[in-house]
Amino acid sequence: MAAHEILAIRPSERFVELMRFQAARARESYARAVALLEHDERRAQRPGLVMAAIYFTLLEEIERDGFRVLTHRTSLTPLRKMWIAWRTWTFGTPSFATAR
Repeated sequence: MAAHEILAIRPSERFVELMRFQAARARESYARAVALLEHDERRAQRPGLVMAAIYFTLLEEIERDGFRVLTHRTSLTPLRKMWIAWRTWTFGTPSFATAR
């Protein structure tokens, strides 16, 4: 992939394809990690699960925004992060682990 494809204001289709591939790999890794976590270990792992849920949601937003990661900063509002944290802390499982 040429530098002009990566640094373009509008990402090339090849760049977007690469990012879709990497996003899919990341989603699989998140799902695998949660699946390997024993149920009785979830309470001790809640801080990590909260962070995983926040980062997973951020990944979804980056994807929804067309992977404009080199020209645009994608972020979640503090209120949305708090909602994700509360939901994950309370139920012990990130929503991505139950929604798919």
